[in-house]
Amino acid sequence: MWVDAGATRILIDAGLPLRETARRCKGAGLDVRDLTDVFLTHEHADHSHAAGILARRLGVRVHATRGTTRSLRDPPPEELRLAVRAGVPVRLDGLTVTPIALPHDAWEPVAYVVEDGATRAAVITDLGSVNRGIVRALHRLDALVLEMNHDLRMLAEGPYPWSLKQRIRSDRGHLSNEQGARLLQEILHGGLRHLVLAHLSEHNNTETHARRAAERVLEKHGTCTRLCIGSQSRALDPVLLEPSRALPLRRARQLALFAV
Repeated sequence: MWVDAGATRILIDAGLPLRETARRCKGAGLDVRDLTDVFLTHEHADHSHAAGILARRLGVRVHATRGTTRSLRDPPPEELRLAVRAGVPVRLDGLTVTPIALPHDAWEPVAYVVEDGATRAAVITDLGSVNRGIVRALHRLDALVLEMNHDLRMLAEGPYPWSLKQRIRSDRGHLSNEQGARLLQEILHGGLRHLVLAHLSEHNNTETHARRAAERVLEKHGTCTRLCIGSQSRALDPVLLEPSRALPLRRARQLALFAV
């Protein structure tokens, strides 16, 4: 996900090859050469593959926990590595990024909350369970990218070997549709304007299953949250988060999110 706030333009995770990243950015009206920072959630290749290349080719800074950086197959140059710690905000020009510790089968994985002083968004994927610290960190969001990885029945009856099914269902695996819906229930409030369901398994889930689980929660609370499904094959339309009208004009910056 590309986040654009003033002079700061960050990419959360960089799992796609550089050429494909550039192509998807261009399709969303962005230039990958404008990127200033990359924030990695964890070291698995589908989240970190191009981080080193982006650093060497474009000079972007790569932020990650020490555990993630140590586990990268292709780490960025040392001068472009910046360590992050869960709960400690990183302040950039016009944007604050706060890592959130997650239970996942990786070395020191995190999610991220991004805010510009007027709006808040979060990307939370690749976790097998939810604790109170995660719920507290996701308060008062304007936008949320939320993992709904699998349907329990489809996973149980699907083609994966038993060991992989157990890994996915474990407390350090991935959120099911039901788990994602419960987390949404915990943090939902009237100000959540955008919800993107993400990291859907190609074999163990469908857009219909994931959407139905989320819509049940949204309809129960009667919110006006806009719901869409993240795709592995194409970029989503940009989401522009404008400050609340109740905020003074001097704070009227805009936070733009692009799921590329």
